[in-house]
Amino acid sequence: MIAAALVSSACSDPEVTSFTEVNQVPGDVWELVKPDQALQLLSSKDQSYIVFESEQAVAADYEIKDNTVIIQLDESGETQEVPETHVYELQTDAKRDTIEVRVNGKQRAFDNVTGF
Repeated sequence: MIAAALVSSACSDPEVTSFTEVNQVPGDVWELVKPDQALQLLSSKDQSYIVFESEQAVAADYEIKDNTVIIQLDESGETQEVPETHVYELQTDAKRDTIEVRVNGKQRAFDNVTGF
């Protein structure tokens, strides 16, 4: 009974971080994307878009450690002739003030960081 209450309260927590791949972003945000930059962060107060160009398929996941959201992007499969743009929407609360990206397990800096 206690375990059920704990699970229920955790699921309704408004501060839970969400991370999903999206097919569309608002036009004014898309205009900020720089096509020659492979890894980009476009962010506002509570919402961010991570843009990643890759010539391979990408599997994405995240974890939270303290105030940091760690985004894991794993490339796999054959190299394609044309790079594909992957866009991920990240929504966090004020407690999560750091975003770290790891590509194939290695920490990688953003090539471009822009606010909107």
